[in-house]
Amino acid sequence: MKTFALLSLVLFGACATEPTDDFSPLDEHAVPNPDGKSDDARACGTEACMPRLCGYDCSTRGEQCTETCADVEGRANAFVKATIGSVTVDSRDTPYVPVWDLDNVLVYGCELWDFSNQEKDGLQIQLTQLRHSSFTVNPNDPRRHDHDLFVYVAPFTGPGSYRGEGMYHANQTAPTYYAKDACSVDVDATNGAIHGTFDCRISSQTSGAIDMRGEFGCPVDAMSPVFSRWTPSL
Repeated sequence: MKTFALLSLVLFGACATEPTDDFSPLDEHAVPNPDGKSDDARACGTEACMPRLCGYDCSTRGEQCTETCADVEGRANAFVKATIGSVTVDSRDTPYVPVWDLDNVLVYGCELWDFSNQEKDGLQIQLTQLRHSSFTVNPNDPRRHDHDLFVYVAPFTGPGSYRGEGMYHANQTAPTYYAKDACSVDVDATNGAIHGTFDCRISSQTSGAIDMRGEFGCPVDAMSPVFSRWTPSL
């Protein structure tokens, strides 16, 4: 979860609020995953495995997600596809080439927010075409990002139908579309991996409303965002 915590500061710092359990994508109030810099096996729920295989099983309907080890690496199979108005963005159009920087990076997938009170989870679906982080901006190309969206539901208890928040921002100079109860989210699970669809109608204070819909798939070890190399369009 540290990856999105960093992005929260980079992309949403101006919108940050005091931590509450009402809304997590813009706040810092979830329990982070242990430091995964070492390749040694570590505790993961009731099991032990390499840090890259530690994730969450969210396949039991009506229950919080359980920290567990994936049988095989599955992050390459995570995806988010979204259609905003007449434009479609699909993370699968970008080959999976994992990177660990914030310059020309496609950030996508699921984020499980494991709340500090251990009484509920939140699920965020994200797709961000990040050109530059706020501290590595090329002065000759100040554009920070292209498509940037998330859908968020809480409490999240595995497969089922939910209502949630939606946000879309085409780039840093375009209007931000956001609504708190804007999205219908349907979640299913196969072999521990979750997948589903979202359908949103979100509005802007200055530019009316847009429709945003799509689908996603997130294996057990991809319950935190995937960072993959991305080549921005001109």
